[in-house]
Order: sequence, then C-alpha cells, then structure tokens
Amino acid sequence: MNTRTRQREETRQKILEAARNCFDCGDFARVSTREVARQAGVAEGTVFNHFPTKEDLVMSCICSQMAEAIEMGLYTMDPEWCFVDKLMHVASYRFAQIGLHPGLWRVIMQQIVFTPRKGVVNEVLETSGLLRAVKNLIEEAQLSGELNPDLSPEMIRKSLMALFIFTIHEHLSTQNYDSEDMCATLRELVMVQTVGLWAAKPELAA
Repeated sequence: MNTRTRQREETRQKILEAARNCFDCGDFARVSTREVARQAGVAEGTVFNHFPTKEDLVMSCICSQMAEAIEMGLYTMDPEWCFVDKLMHVASYRFAQIGLHPGLWRVIMQQIVFTPRKGVVNEVLETSGLLRAVKNLIEEAQLSGELNPDLSPEMIRKSLMALFIFTIHEHLSTQNYDSEDMCATLRELVMVQTVGLWAAKPELAA
C-alpha cells in the first residue's frame, strides 16, 4: 500500500469513527455531516468524497465492525459444534458490538426499514462477509444431515436473518443489550423454526 492510499484509508477510518460516535445518539436526523467532519478533523467535502450520502456513511459504520465480529466468531469456533451452536457463537460477537453502540444500531435499524435505496442491506451484509459465512454454515449443515437438504440455502439464510433482525429489534426496544440474553432470544426463535409451528403437516394451496 503506497503512502497516498494509506493516508486515504486512515482518513476514511477517522471519518467512520467520528460518525459512530455521532450516530450513537440514536437519531439519524440529528447528526450532520458537518459535525462528523468536525470530530474527524477534516473538511465536510472530504466526508462526501468518501461517502456520497449520509445513508452510505451510516451503513458503512457497521461494515468493518461486522467483518471483525464474523472473523473472530469463525476463528474461535469449534468445528465439532452443531449448527445452532456455531450460529449462536458468531451471533454472540455481533450482539456484543451492538451492546457497545446501541444508539448506532437504533439508527441502523431505522435505515434498514426506511432506506430509499434498494439492496443497501444486502450490500452491507455482503461487504461484511456475513452472507458468505452464514451460507457456508448452512451448506455444511445440509451436507452433514443437520438441516433439510431439500431446502434452498438462500431461503434458510433469509429466514435466519429475519430472526436475527427481529432479535435486535426486540432488545433495542426493551433496552436489554446483554449479549447472552440476545443469544437466548435468537436460540429460542431458531428452535421454534427447527421444531416447526404445525402440529400436523399443513395442506398447501396448489
């Protein structure tokens, strides 16, 4: 990495750190790019050089942290664990980070629901490596016989991500940011999904 590239990356990281501090107030509208620039020690135009919109900025705030959490979760995982335990292990690192910056995640959840740009959530999940990590865990579990091999890995992933997002929403709303409690909520939801809701196989419409 040459000097110019390194300096640009250092500036980008300073902006992201300043933005995390600002967005931790929990209110997207209250945070101005001018204030982010001031805390980062750069011109406001520099912020826009790195992040074209405020929405891009807030979404980028979590990408590197998510990637770090996923990497740590995968690195410290016991390969002999069952699928659910592996999933909870990765989730615990993510939940721990949410507990450190609940205001930022309150903003993130607001933007996930109301973002005007289609596909922005998938961009974040793809960039952070979360999609790839979960997909690999699912495919391994299907090969080992833990998960139904007839189901699409993509549909399993989507259903698990829905439970993950609901867990975050539930704990943000009750202001309970304990990582173990969040994992317990997610585990209960996953187990309900695993066991199934139906007492008997439902008749599906043709």
